[in-house]
Amino acid sequence: MKSRTASAPLKTDRRRARGQSLVELCAGLVVGVPLILAGIDMGFIALGASINDSVCRDAARAAASGPPSSQSTSANRKVTPGQTPYQRVQAVIRKHSPSNLPLKVLDQADIVETVRDLPSTITGGAVDGDIAVKTTVSITPPFILRAYCPTGIELCSKHLMPFTYVVMPAKKASL
Repeated sequence: MKSRTASAPLKTDRRRARGQSLVELCAGLVVGVPLILAGIDMGFIALGASINDSVCRDAARAAASGPPSSQSTSANRKVTPGQTPYQRVQAVIRKHSPSNLPLKVLDQADIVETVRDLPSTITGGAVDGDIAVKTTVSITPPFILRAYCPTGIELCSKHLMPFTYVVMPAKKASL
């Protein structure tokens, strides 16, 4: 009989220990799961900022690789959507924007160009100036942070590139 009475308290102690472990696990999950989901949201925000910066840099390179929007010198001239530098920027944005993530690089970019010297078509030469491109990404966090910012988060990136376009000299008429 001593063995039965001695083993009965051990079984209840084990059950209590198991119950306590389950309660601790549930309490840990109540705190841990939201932290993990918020971490995933922060990861999407960091990824969106990185993608936007990369797209902005590539768009600025594309805009600087062609002719300026106008064949005249100017400081801080805004490039409008109908002009070729703007079209080159939009092509890069469309090509490099991810489509399967909860983030989108917006098509509207702010482009400002400064042309200090434009060589003549007779002699040719490099265009002296630079172009600044500013892009915006809209990020919609998929989990916890969506409750705090339901419209999403917008982050901007800006890059300044010198023109790399070279005006070719006109060919001389052969006799």
